[in-house]
Amino acid sequence: MIWKILFALILAQGQANPTGAIRGQIIIPSVNAFDRIQVVVQRSDGPIVARIFSDTLGHFEVRNLANGNYDILVDVDGYEPVRQQVGVSSGGYFNAASVNITLREKEKTAVVKPDGNPAEDTVDITELSRKYPKKAIQDYEKAKAELRNKNEAKALELLLSAIKVAPDFYDAHNTLGSIYQKQSQFQEAEAEFTRARELNPRAPEPLVNLGSLYIDEAAASAAQGPASVGKILDKALDILEASLKMKRSPMAYYFLGTAYYRSSFYDEAETNFKHALEMDSRFPAGRLMLANTYIRQRMWQNALEHLDIYLADNPKASDREQIQETRARVAQRIK
Repeated sequence: MIWKILFALILAQGQANPTGAIRGQIIIPSVNAFDRIQVVVQRSDGPIVARIFSDTLGHFEVRNLANGNYDILVDVDGYEPVRQQVGVSSGGYFNAASVNITLREKEKTAVVKPDGNPAEDTVDITELSRKYPKKAIQDYEKAKAELRNKNEAKALELLLSAIKVAPDFYDAHNTLGSIYQKQSQFQEAEAEFTRARELNPRAPEPLVNLGSLYIDEAAASAAQGPASVGKILDKALDILEASLKMKRSPMAYYFLGTAYYRSSFYDEAETNFKHALEMDSRFPAGRLMLANTYIRQRMWQNALEHLDIYLADNPKASDREQIQETRARVAQRIK
């Protein structure tokens, strides 16, 4: 699981003060409130100038710093180390904007013993990633940046390059499969997710991705008739059930509920959408699909209840007008 860190740095100096200061806050959700976090301050071009500990809320402050650039180092056990450069200027604010840094939890994957039983020990997947050639990692990082800029064509090119250099690059295969899925290239997406599954058989993500893919493929195959659609949805049901045996997640329950819904098994769909909402009560897609399930079953009062919750939780939703129209039609059924 990946955890986020908000690392807001404020550089404050007075006009009359010849030295500067760095103030900041570190927030890591999984760190207990009483844990103090060590912060190391180092001149970017020289030695360490301070080693301090944050308070119990993650706040820290370093004063009496000469003008220049400094590196703030935070290394919390179980997380990727963070190094953030900031500038200090005693003459006023310099680089005063807040800085958001993601602190990535070191991913773990189970090791399988020769007898087939999961090992007690785990290995850090980042250690395994060091076996990848530098070019493959660079191409993968560039691909992620292109995806953030919604340039799927360039991202696809970079991921193919990464996989050519490192055929066992798990994350690259998984990401490539997601691009193919968006482009409705179902066979190519299935091949990439399957390869990711082979490379990391203990990870549930490729299975959830495959389940989502089969649901999309079933929808695109409607013209081939119910029998063909049913076979594809059966694959989705099987693969999503397998993913939940590895790890429960709102997304896996959501897709499993969707597969049951598309198969007209409404009781099973309702159960899984409820599981998704139990894990994440503000899961908009799960809320709407549960409402749709009740509409299909003509359970108007239940549908109305969940449509109201959706509208309350999502006041700026792009589909708000459409949902309000649906709510009005459902309310009419109750009268």
